[in-house]
Amino acid sequence: MPITDVARREAYAKARPADEAFWQEQERTIQGALGQPCCTLSGISSGMMKMTGRFAVVIHGERECASCFRHAGPGNVHFFNTGLTEREFVTGETAPRLRRCLELVAQQIEPDFVLVLGACPVEVIGDRFETVVNEVAARYPRTAFRALHTSGLKVGTQTAMLDWMFETLVGLPPVPLDEEIARWDVGEPPLSAAPDVSFNLLGVPLPLRREPLPVEPGPILHTAGLNLVGSFPDAASMSAWRVIQHAAATFVADRSLYPKFVKALEAAGQKVVEVPLPIGLGNTLQLYDVIGRTLGQEAAIQDAIAPLRAQAEASIEAFKQRFGKMKVAYGVRMVNNYQTDLLAYQGLGDYHALVELGFDVTLLVQGPPDKRAKFVKMFERRNIDLPFEMFLEPWVLADILRDGAFDLACVADHVRNEAGKAGVAMIKSRSLHPWLQGVTTTTEELSHLLVHSGRG
Repeated sequence: MPITDVARREAYAKARPADEAFWQEQERTIQGALGQPCCTLSGISSGMMKMTGRFAVVIHGERECASCFRHAGPGNVHFFNTGLTEREFVTGETAPRLRRCLELVAQQIEPDFVLVLGACPVEVIGDRFETVVNEVAARYPRTAFRALHTSGLKVGTQTAMLDWMFETLVGLPPVPLDEEIARWDVGEPPLSAAPDVSFNLLGVPLPLRREPLPVEPGPILHTAGLNLVGSFPDAASMSAWRVIQHAAATFVADRSLYPKFVKALEAAGQKVVEVPLPIGLGNTLQLYDVIGRTLGQEAAIQDAIAPLRAQAEASIEAFKQRFGKMKVAYGVRMVNNYQTDLLAYQGLGDYHALVELGFDVTLLVQGPPDKRAKFVKMFERRNIDLPFEMFLEPWVLADILRDGAFDLACVADHVRNEAGKAGVAMIKSRSLHPWLQGVTTTTEELSHLLVHSGRG
């Protein structure tokens, strides 16, 4: 029997009260969290989109479900869709399309790994599609298959989504460490097979692409006798994920965000060690110290970084003498891009570096102003004692920046016009250059920006 427009409207009217209650409950789960919420399908797809390697992602749902994320990145060529129609959702006959799609991918693409992601309609009808995935996996044993019940109905934090994705990738069967696979993903020398001096980084930013001749972290630690297996997630290929367990330790920025990932690596016998983001002098020195103590190479690392440390110290001192005590507005909870270094430590990755440079920093938290008490308690639980202001919508920022007499705004890129209206110089959130070499570059760029904005 055909489904008429009248029938659709009646069904919608009947389901609307329960549907509205569902979304209100979803909203309550993320109020008071500094990270913006996310759709798990969109988030994991975006993460896989950045990756290179022999893998495939199958989105199990209607064609439009494959349009809920940006198709930009080297992994774009690895995405497929089952293209389910209304008839298949109504009848529940989704297995034939999924089975045929997986068979074609396995036969024609021959990937090492196939990830199947569910979409909203699939979750609504209760499709247990992992049954089909397991059936096909049994017929193609050389390919690893995983099925995840993702969807926009599972609204949660970005970090919970990333933790789920990282746990899944770490759980893939490890591959032997040979010359072909153990190439550094950041274009550096081949990795040696000495596990006691090998390490991973997760959530730790690499030098920005515009950084001139970056020597950190891989090359400089290589001179200290250490080997970087992979920098996860953004600089890591699928091959790197398959050898992640061969390192002696993984150094994670804000490891509390990824409990499933940490548990999986520790179960494999690996150390998982907390490190700060290497933004600014103090945090970067602390990170190097933790790596040195964990892997027994403290003296070698200190010798290797000594020239960069001296240069960074001189750059900070010169900057403070000229620009110290200026006011900075620091925006948080403004962007949804699944970027690990932006999510770490409640989005405050650049805060300590800005204070180190002599700035007077005030937080601007995007969220309902009537929920301020909730954020106060959240800050207290995290031992954060910083002045902050709440704002509901981005278009009120010009007034806040102007009234607060700020000299610089560190905010999301989409509010650049608001900073311009207020006549305030702006840098994009989490855009300060990382590592010791980045300290000098950051001071040079900030000096240029402040001078040209009429300050300093």
